Amino acid sequence: MKNLSRRSASFLLFLFVFSLFCLSDVNKENYYVKVPKFPTSPKIDGKLENPLWEKGAVLDTFTQYEPQEGASPSEKTVAYIGYDKKNLYIAVRCFDSNPKAIRACLAKRDSAFGDDEITIYLDTFNDKKRAFVFQVNPCGIQADGIYTETRRRGRGRGFFGFDRNWDTFFLSNAHKDDSGYAVEMAIPFKSIRFPNTNSQVWGLQIMRTVRRKNEEIYWYPRSRDINGFLIQSGTLEIDGTIDKGKNFEVMPVFTGLKQDDEKLDPEGGLNLKYGITSDLTADITYNPDFSQIEADMPQNNVNQRYALYYPEKRPFFLEGKDFYDTPFELVYTRKIVDPQLGVKLSGKVGKTTIGFLSAYDINPPHIKISSDSEEEDEEEENPYSAMINVFRLKRDLFSESHIGIIVTDKEMGYSWNSLTNNYNRVAGIDGHFKFKNYYTFSFQILSSLSRFEEEKTDYVPALSFSLSRNARHLQLSASWRSIHPDFEASTGFFRRKDIHSLNSRISYAFLPQNDWIISVRPSFEYRRIYDFDNTLTDEEFQFSTFISGWRQSHFWATFSSELERYEGINFHKKTFRTNFRSEPFSWLSGNISFSFGDSIYYDENPYLGYRTSLGIRATLKPLPNLRLSYNLRNVIFLKEKGGEKEYEVNILSQRVTYQLSRSLSLRIITDYNDYHGELYNSVLFSYEYRPGTVFYIGVDDNQEKDDSGIFRNEGRYYFVKFSYWWRI
Repeated sequence: MKNLSRRSASFLLFLFVFSLFCLSDVNKENYYVKVPKFPTSPKIDGKLENPLWEKGAVLDTFTQYEPQEGASPSEKTVAYIGYDKKNLYIAVRCFDSNPKAIRACLAKRDSAFGDDEITIYLDTFNDKKRAFVFQVNPCGIQADGIYTETRRRGRGRGFFGFDRNWDTFFLSNAHKDDSGYAVEMAIPFKSIRFPNTNSQVWGLQIMRTVRRKNEEIYWYPRSRDINGFLIQSGTLEIDGTIDKGKNFEVMPVFTGLKQDDEKLDPEGGLNLKYGITSDLTADITYNPDFSQIEADMPQNNVNQRYALYYPEKRPFFLEGKDFYDTPFELVYTRKIVDPQLGVKLSGKVGKTTIGFLSAYDINPPHIKISSDSEEEDEEEENPYSAMINVFRLKRDLFSESHIGIIVTDKEMGYSWNSLTNNYNRVAGIDGHFKFKNYYTFSFQILSSLSRFEEEKTDYVPALSFSLSRNARHLQLSASWRSIHPDFEASTGFFRRKDIHSLNSRISYAFLPQNDWIISVRPSFEYRRIYDFDNTLTDEEFQFSTFISGWRQSHFWATFSSELERYEGINFHKKTFRTNFRSEPFSWLSGNISFSFGDSIYYDENPYLGYRTSLGIRATLKPLPNLRLSYNLRNVIFLKEKGGEKEYEVNILSQRVTYQLSRSLSLRIITDYNDYHGELYNSVLFSYEYRPGTVFYIGVDDNQEKDDSGIFRNEGRYYFVKFSYWWRI
């Protein structure tokens, strides 16, 4: 197997070298707009009545992408663009033949899902890799975020979209009338990053969604014949003087937590941001806020072989986190548990992207070196503290390609003087290359060096190579990974080590592109894993079908036949999984999933049982400002099909959100897990004037069912948070 691994690695390295000679730019006809300067600032009221908009650049050549690619839109759309020294101004007039059917709700910022909307993509460095995203629905509710072309899929990120965790300040408003609706935006230049040059040339894409018609239309025509999204953008030029950053931002934060009858425990924190230039920013945080504003969605943790993944929700770590995305997830900031101080430097100078993160953590997880190491028992007080550092450098090569290096370092000890006694250091090189229009090749080569108490390793490797073809109909991919048993990345997320893994996939898209069915994508996947002792531990054949169509309906089904080795025993499993999601009405959207088949009971004496899983999720909007979300998960494990039940887990979650205005909201959460007998309730009142200027007050209540079936209070927490964002 070692010879096979070496041959696989050599072959993929050859493909990498070959790809360097095959890289080529994609020729396209630019949609070019030179933005005129406005003599005064238009009022952002969403009514589009100011004649000043007529002096802006007019964009009205929109084209349909879904359901019928290349067709004329069913509804007319006109955009207007202008600028002054401080802001970029964009207005969009969205005509609609049936204004009463426009989908729009009043919701919290970044939470207006399932609505009609206007989305602006600004690729300010015009590198076809990363764009700032600004989105507004017909009620004027904002969303913003970062779109990255090579972002890691999965783990809640969806099939397509952008990362909404990035927040900035921009003005927007919208207004509905008998002809449809209009959206107006003012995007301050100090809210975004762009080259430190006299004139600006940015990539621009504008998308309108007509939800009830399942329709997406774009200003620059989008095609499945082109592999990539940002490369399918027009060009925006600003040839004039604009503000270029060097802004200073201050955000003091106050939080208070009170448990049951104890006194209120107040804490203060401070966030500072300095725009060194328009393309480079420094951040400093002291005692960053990690109060209980956002609750993790409950997950089933019963009979799980690998660790569960929880997304990051803390603002300091969210901004710019895409800078650290590589084939391996080396930066998983949920492992920075209780930081007291943090520093960041991020930006792009010319063709070079720079990212640096440093944090001091007083409650760090232990460094686990070998896969055979026993888990440390939980301690009431963690005696260790740690300094975590991450450095990222990425250089653009050709069009849509890059090469980069990344270094992560975790130093851990009992005090500052012993901070370097235990450590985990990882360094590596990675690259992403696009060639021949449809093909991409990615790689990453890492090495780690670790020491924890009496355990120590030499340099140990982790390797990743992938090659893919993504065209209109045919999609192919193959990847190979090797992770040494002693490889450790204490700042990252790795479910498994001690593997040589080969994955391959082929799929074909049939494109009816009508009102009922847009695409049908059957696929076949094959996976094979050996450990470093050349033992076959996993082999899987998987057949899947994905269908998308009417009103955001998606149907997915898969059958898999799999070998999984656990505790020295080979288990052969067959499973079937299916999922259906739809938004049939403006007031209803939902998802149902079901699976059944063979499953392993992970124990010292494992055996092959039978498992069924049912998941139901529904979102109701009885009023434009009221959202009810329900999530039910049922898991049953039988010792054999039709046999005795080993366990059953039911998890029920409820989220009720009532939006009193664009700034005021009330949220109620109820989570219940019958397996552990845990009941969690949360009530939160929020006032969000703008990102960073917020006031929260709420209560969390934890209860647990005792042996007699009565719920007992396990802790009630009252909390408050206030922060204010000054931009100087």
